[in-house]
Amino acid sequence: MSYLDLTGRLAKYLEAEAAVLKSQEYTIGQGQSARRLRRADLAEIRAEIKSLQDQIDNCVDNPNRVKRRGVFYLRPY
Repeated sequence: MSYLDLTGRLAKYLEAEAAVLKSQEYTIGQGQSARRLRRADLAEIRAEIKSLQDQIDNCVDNPNRVKRRGVFYLRPY
């Protein structure tokens, strides 16, 4: 995936995390017609956020990526 795709997905997961933190479960309606809805599991959302952050850090087209330099030792024969 590209850097922009990953950051877009990360933003949506952060919104989902905020929604779950605000209220995990809510009820629509009253009486017999009331419906109870439960949001996604917070642990799963946080695991995906961590995964996406790792993918962004390692993404080739990430403008903030730290480029690592390798050290090579040469021995004459």
